[in-house]
Amino acid sequence: MESNGQNIQYDSAGYDLLTPAIRDLIDTFPGLDAGESFSFSMLNGEYGQAIFPTTGAVVQYERESITGHVEQMCLYPFTVVLRVSGQTQNRKANAKEWLDMLGRWLEMQPITIGETTYKLDEYPELNGDAKIMDISRTTPAYLTVTNADMSEDWVISIQARYRNEFDR
Repeated sequence: MESNGQNIQYDSAGYDLLTPAIRDLIDTFPGLDAGESFSFSMLNGEYGQAIFPTTGAVVQYERESITGHVEQMCLYPFTVVLRVSGQTQNRKANAKEWLDMLGRWLEMQPITIGETTYKLDEYPELNGDAKIMDISRTTPAYLTVTNADMSEDWVISIQARYRNEFDR
């Protein structure tokens, strides 16, 4: 596969490294009710929220020294889906706002829930010499599908950018 004349490289180890870290991180989102969590790559029924990795981890750029030390900047794109049912105009607006709030929180922006303001201060540590640099939304939240049971899937696309260093 090629992109802009260059081969696309995947960081297969990055997928295994980032997936549990991102899952654990978003399960701490203060917008979740007590006992709620995000499922991984599946949604059942009329309600719920899940994370879906999209393409796996992609190497954005790579630099290798003459001594074999490799520095990579990689992207881990994923989608968060919120499934809701019984939507009115206000509930639709709330579903969109909830996902956009998740995106802002992951970007380390302050969010307010009720009368409390929350701000994510640090990203989880990764094993080895990998480090999450930032997380950003690549789309705002939007309605993607109305299911046969009239439940709706609202989505937001997000990417984690991380640095990876190792010796060949």
